Amino acid sequence: MNRKILAAIPLLTLAGCMATQNDMLLLQSQIDDLNANLSTMQKNQADLALKIDNLNASLNASSENMKDLSSDIGKLSAKIDEYGSLTDKKINYIGQTVKKQQEDVEKTILPAKLYSSAVAAYSSSNKDEALKLFAEYLAKYPGYENADNAYYYSGEILFEKKNYEEAAIFYAKILEKYPNYLKTPSVRLKYAQSLLALKNDEKKKEALRYLKSILKDFPTGAEAKIAKDMLKKEDIQAKPEQNAKKPVKK
Repeated sequence: MNRKILAAIPLLTLAGCMATQNDMLLLQSQIDDLNANLSTMQKNQADLALKIDNLNASLNASSENMKDLSSDIGKLSAKIDEYGSLTDKKINYIGQTVKKQQEDVEKTILPAKLYSSAVAAYSSSNKDEALKLFAEYLAKYPGYENADNAYYYSGEILFEKKNYEEAAIFYAKILEKYPNYLKTPSVRLKYAQSLLALKNDEKKKEALRYLKSILKDFPTGAEAKIAKDMLKKEDIQAKPEQNAKKPVKK
């Protein structure tokens, strides 16, 4: 073999080895770059995962806040409903209070005013107006404290008008409904007088019974003296009639 060729073989071999070593270094460098990129990507992925976790935590916190807000809204709505219910109750209570006050006014002021107007009309000799007002009072407030007086004044007006039948009805009402009436002696007397004025035998018997009751129950009053005189008069009038009915002795 040519010496030159033999001398060139080791050089070629060394050159091949050097080329391969360079390739290995380049490959290693590329691998290192890939590892660095992978490490960066892993770090970025970790950062991204952390951000995702933070976002999830924020979303969860927001969800809890929304739940709390929803709960607060529910509580506020309940409070509003409760306040509305209380307001309705207060309105109803105020309405009932006003109604009761109106009823109290009707029970006190209006009856008293109507009765006072009737008495004023009676005192001023406006008897027709008084009779009308007393009748209205008795129709609207039959159980009130001045009902007995309303019956009495009505009877007095009718008695003065010589309407004895209706007068007797009012006096009888007092005797029936108000046995402890302050003017009972006067009522009994006027009742008896009204019955006697009707010229009816049955009513006359009742009238005499009431005149006798005055003498028995109220013997010292002015009415007792009048009742006694009336009974005496009726007795005197009755005797001639009794004598007339007796047969004449032969």
